[in-house]
Amino acid sequence: MSIPPLQVTNQSATHLASDVVDDTDIVSRFSWAPFVWFTPAILILFLVTLYPTIFVIWLSFQKTKYYELVGFTGLTNYTEVLTSSEFWDTTIISLTYVGGSLAGAMILGLGSALVLNRAGVTGSTLRVFILFPWTLSMSVVGSIWLWLLNPSFGPVPYVIQKLGIDPGLMLGDPGMALPLIIIVTAWWSFPYVMVMATAAMQSIPKELYEAVEIDGGGAFVKFRYVTFTEILPTLGSTALTLSIMYLTLMTLIIVMTGGGPLGSTTTLSFEAFRGTVQAVNIGPTAVVSIVVLIINVALGALYSRLTGRATG
Repeated sequence: MSIPPLQVTNQSATHLASDVVDDTDIVSRFSWAPFVWFTPAILILFLVTLYPTIFVIWLSFQKTKYYELVGFTGLTNYTEVLTSSEFWDTTIISLTYVGGSLAGAMILGLGSALVLNRAGVTGSTLRVFILFPWTLSMSVVGSIWLWLLNPSFGPVPYVIQKLGIDPGLMLGDPGMALPLIIIVTAWWSFPYVMVMATAAMQSIPKELYEAVEIDGGGAFVKFRYVTFTEILPTLGSTALTLSIMYLTLMTLIIVMTGGGPLGSTTTLSFEAFRGTVQAVNIGPTAVVSIVVLIINVALGALYSRLTGRATG
């Protein structure tokens, strides 16, 4: 039995040729399109993030006279910074500031979320007012509290004095300045924790609470084994986000204390800022910036891992 030969007519050949042309057009049309669309974003990312980071790393190996390069110094800047007692004192201040602010914000935010979550419509109304500090810029927050804490005419020292307690110099006291900055930072940022915790609480299935009630569990058992367990991933990611923000935050310190008194509120980020503006050799300042960058990258990696577990 013979197989008839395949016949290609002019019409079928035209269709085949058009298909090849169409495929070629599709490839030529869409192969570079994503790169064209993403190029502006990539350029902005490079100019805003990657280039400054690379430049700071390169600058940390240089010696400068103000903004003029003098020469390559190798690891001299790193040795100078990492063996300086001032650097480690500043690091301790930074960790104290981050830890204290985070603890205050988490406690106030979680407490507010627990109370307002049970208040119904009243809670929703109060939540709007509680969010007010978070809507203010750091310069405004600093100016408000600078007036409130003024030892000459501020309301806070006045009330403390009426209670029979010596308010001291408030922000002018090296022993009180950092705790007061921590309190102000926690006051400003705790609404963010409240919003995140409230959103997490409202997504908890009611069946879990009903199961605890059937087993005879009370309010504490519900909170310990249902509420806290379910919102823990959200609290963890929120804490990491705030830690990164606190570590780089310096506007509040600039407005309220300027790093003083006697360097008691000088954090790593503020030291990097001040060194860039005032120092003759900004190479060591670049090293401080890299230390802050490394800590932020580590916290960012931990945040990504935590959120990945929560969503996965």
